[in-house]
Formats: sequence, C-alpha cells, structure tokens
Amino acid sequence: MTRALVIGRRRPGRPIAEAVRETERLLEAAGWKVDSSVVKKKRAVRKRTAAAAKDGTDVVVAVGGDGAVLQVVQGLAETPVALGIVPMGTGNLLATNLRIPRRLEDAAQVVLGGSRRQIDLGKATVGGKERYFSVACGIGFDATVMDATTLAAKRRWGKLAYAAKAVAESGEVHDVSHRIVVDGEATTMDAGQVLIANFGRTGLGLKTRLRIAPDDGLLDVVVISTPGPAEGLLAVWEALRQRTTGASPSGRVLRARARRIEVEPETKRLVEIDGSVIGSTPVSVEVVPGALTVLGPATD
Repeated sequence: MTRALVIGRRRPGRPIAEAVRETERLLEAAGWKVDSSVVKKKRAVRKRTAAAAKDGTDVVVAVGGDGAVLQVVQGLAETPVALGIVPMGTGNLLATNLRIPRRLEDAAQVVLGGSRRQIDLGKATVGGKERYFSVACGIGFDATVMDATTLAAKRRWGKLAYAAKAVAESGEVHDVSHRIVVDGEATTMDAGQVLIANFGRTGLGLKTRLRIAPDDGLLDVVVISTPGPAEGLLAVWEALRQRTTGASPSGRVLRARARRIEVEPETKRLVEIDGSVIGSTPVSVEVVPGALTVLGPATD
C-alpha cells in the first residue's frame, strides 16, 4: 500500500485546506494510506515533509504554489520519496515544466498514475545558508520584481501581476559589473540579470530555444546585459532565441553549462530561487544530480 502525505500552507484568499482534504479523499479512494497537514509557516512545511520522509512515506503531495513546493523540495531533496504537486499558485513553475494540470482532479490522477522521474536540483548558498531549487535561481532584475510584487496583486491578476511590476520597475533596469565563476573559470561582465536554470520554462512561461535539461547533471547559466529597458528587452529576446552556448552575436547574452557557479556583482543584488527571494549576493550554486524524484503525466 502506498503511503502519502498531502500538505499545504494556509494562504489568504486561497482554499488550500479544502484542496488538501479533497486530494486526500481522492488518494484514499484509490487505496492509498494518506495523512494530511495544513500549516501556517514555511518552516512547518519543511519539518513536516522531512519527518514524513524519515517515517517511510512514499509520496509527499504539495498543495499550493511555488512557495509550498519549494519548502517540500527542501524536505525531500536527496531522499527516495517522490514529490507530487496539486498546483494552486500564481507561477506554478515546477508544475508547469512537468506539465501537471491545474484542475485538482486531474493533478490527483497524475499523482496516482503518473511517471516517476529523477531530476537534478540546484543548491544555492547565500549568507551561509544552503537551499535547494528545482527550476531556477535568479540574480538581479527578476528577483527585484518578485520582491516587489504583492500577494494581493498576484491573487487579483495572476502572472500578469509580475508583468505589470516588471513594467513599473523597468526604469530601474541597468547593468552592474559581475564577477562570475563557471566551473572554476572566472569572467567579468556587465549584466542586469543572471539566471541559473534547471528547466527551460521560467517566469511567464517563456521557453528557451536551446533546451535546458533537468536531468543532465548540469545547470544552464544565462547572463543578460541590460543597460536600459529597450536594450534589456532585446537581450531577453536574444536569450530566448539563442541556439548555442557562448556569447550571442550582439554580445548582450552569454550562455554556459556548468556544475558550479559563483556570482558576485560589484553592488549587492537580490537573489531568488523558484520565485522566492532568499537574500542578497554573493551567491554560489552547485548542481546535485538526480536529487529529486517527481511525479509527472504518464508518457508513452
């Protein structure tokens, strides 16, 4: 019999508790042995998940948005316990990349009958604290936008809240000199945004043409020069369209793949992982190959 924990964190304006109960009911109807928990604090999500993993639980189902998934990932990283997701957030970054449907009943069916997959994780160290991420670590403008976007705006406008805030913050777009060390090789580049990605879809769901594989034992590094708003938009477009690693023809974008990355700009910049701001630079990031088992739609 499969043992599962269904866990969610209470969020204003979202029926998390009801969704946890309904997910529990659907899994139990399929013959699973299920515990459930709805908590108030991020730390409680991590601790409850880690305790379930040590107690022999087979699957932990995160009910909620990117913040809830991020905390569950902290508890499941480098364990054999599988992660299932019932997405109820704004961005739903990992769920989107795994093609998990938003309808609760459909997401629960993915948990029950989906395919298990081993993916890499990134591990970011900021201020002496280590945190895992599944999708991406962003340094610079994207972290500023995420930090400035309110929960009320996200509830009202969804992903458009991030776009609106990006427009509002566009006057602050500028380059800063960064020292970036990629697998021991140091370079200096003026940039407004550094992205270290494990999956190809980030932010508003845009996907890079150069495939980013979450199971290749490497992280993709994208350094984008944004001396102003117009140049920044062009650079982002180039980053999305670039087909190879190295510098883009204009020199606005630099792409690489690596196992370890260190980023230190000349002035402190915010750092986010999977949509949550975790502090300020400097930041070091390393890949942890095959560190997480995820449940996604069954493949032929």
